[in-house]
Amino acid sequence: MDSLLTMLLFQYMIDRPGFQGNATFDTSRNALWTAHCTAPLKMDGPNGKEAPYLLRGHSEVGGSGCVPEIQYRVGEAITRAKLINLDTILASPGKIIEVPEKAVHGCRTQIVTEVRDATKMAANWSSVLETEDAMTLLHRVVFYGDHMDSVHHLARLMDMKVVEEG
Repeated sequence: MDSLLTMLLFQYMIDRPGFQGNATFDTSRNALWTAHCTAPLKMDGPNGKEAPYLLRGHSEVGGSGCVPEIQYRVGEAITRAKLINLDTILASPGKIIEVPEKAVHGCRTQIVTEVRDATKMAANWSSVLETEDAMTLLHRVVFYGDHMDSVHHLARLMDMKVVEEG
């Protein structure tokens, strides 16, 4: 639910959809992988161009179902965010440095983003949270563009905290 609320909040704030996904850190490359089997085609907004995609079998349901594998743009600046506890926005900037041609492990749509400090980010992932809810660890939402200033403005307007991850 918190990822859905994040997507709705950003849709109104920046008029762009978000790609929610699970995180895997690659500290040797100072990178964070984001992967999921659902993803929007028009990350630039409703009037933007569709990203190229393949239709593939759902990787977690052995031969059942069909999901898009979206090929997002390498070099694109991104903002990763998640609204938690209705009073805090977890956020971090990054840049897409790789989009695997064909996903071979885990969820179908995958991006690899360069982050400020992957080691610090991994060590402190959700450490500010006072919860044992594992879902809070999952499904950060990625948006095209650097929207960190907008995140801080929104937080001030809504009397929320911003925790910059990484």
